[in-house]
Amino acid sequence: AEYLAQRRELAGVVLLADARLGLTELDHRLLQWIAPRVRNGSVRLLVLLTKADKLGRREAQAALQAATAALGSYASDEADIGVVLFSALKKTGLDDVATTLHAWAQQ
Repeated sequence: AEYLAQRRELAGVVLLADARLGLTELDHRLLQWIAPRVRNGSVRLLVLLTKADKLGRREAQAALQAATAALGSYASDEADIGVVLFSALKKTGLDDVATTLHAWAQQ
């Protein structure tokens, strides 16, 4: 927890959450540790909603909207927060994740 809250070299956090379950209480506890740094823009946040291949189109869209809404309390003008539907099986979201992580590494 101290690492997430204080480590200066930490540029971003990738949180994996099951798209079928949404953000859990444990996810929110983790997010509380990094919330100040996300809000001030010193740490970026990317949430991957995994197992997106197990959801229909409407369910996937609902999961994306629910996660985006749940992350609203961590948002600010400086915050860099992304949410991506992801499936390792079907490679959904892989290009988005690669592009985001590449951009993080370049900054």
